[in-house]
Amino acid sequence: MASNRSKLFYFFLRLINKKRFLKRQFSLGRFDFFTCPKPPSEVFASCRVTETRLNGQSVFTLTPQQNGSDKHILYLHGGAYVMGFVKQHWRFLALLVEQLKCTITAPDYPLAPKFTYSESFAMVVPLYKELVAKVGTGNFILMGDSAGGGFALALAQKMREERVAQPDQVILLSPWLDITLTNPDINAIDPLDPFLGIEGLQRAGKAYAGSAQPDHYLLSPVNGPLEGLGKISLFIGSREILAADARKLKQRAESQGIHLNYYEYEEMFHVWMLLNLPESRKARRQIMELIRGGSIP
Repeated sequence: MASNRSKLFYFFLRLINKKRFLKRQFSLGRFDFFTCPKPPSEVFASCRVTETRLNGQSVFTLTPQQNGSDKHILYLHGGAYVMGFVKQHWRFLALLVEQLKCTITAPDYPLAPKFTYSESFAMVVPLYKELVAKVGTGNFILMGDSAGGGFALALAQKMREERVAQPDQVILLSPWLDITLTNPDINAIDPLDPFLGIEGLQRAGKAYAGSAQPDHYLLSPVNGPLEGLGKISLFIGSREILAADARKLKQRAESQGIHLNYYEYEEMFHVWMLLNLPESRKARRQIMELIRGGSIP
């Protein structure tokens, strides 16, 4: 059962009709109302931040102030493939750097509707190859939230197809695994989801796909190969429409004898782990323990 604080936040999301925000952004043609393109000043208290350019886009690297570990995370942010970083992303990444002394590379990859998945992969694939060659597979982790979670899994699948070394782990936070949103199980969850609207997401997915088939694994990695990937861990809330495809991925993995660390939080909503709720803190502890390579409490 969700905590009282989470229940209050759930009702707040309903009160402001958060489900309709993405659809409204499309009607206005603007997707930057809530974004934070660069790390805010608070991040610099615990991290060193460097910014480089790749394919005309920014790549941010966050490192600890001192005594860094060998762990390196390639983090792909969420935002339905149309929105950039928000403050919650930077705070979450800074916390990981501060607590784990790891290094995080976070690309500001090309976004729809200006770009499609082709440009996003054209930027991130060479970055991935550079990092895995530099860091080595044992200390390299691929992670993402929401659309970035789907992107992360699709990237791992593409690297498998290209016979490029896999990361040690693939950690997916409320991942968007199928941009078509045609899983019939979504219909039962939709009335409970206070955050994600099907119509807005489908429009974003079509913009990201361009002329490509939306069920292709690079766009909908729930349909892609699971064998031969790094260790997969997935966090999802039961009140997310994305839980339908998270459960589908879990079932596919089980049917193929592939282990998947699956954490479904009862009554939780989209990307709760980036917030400051009791369940958020618990999930972050679990995520950090995964990164350390220990057992999950």
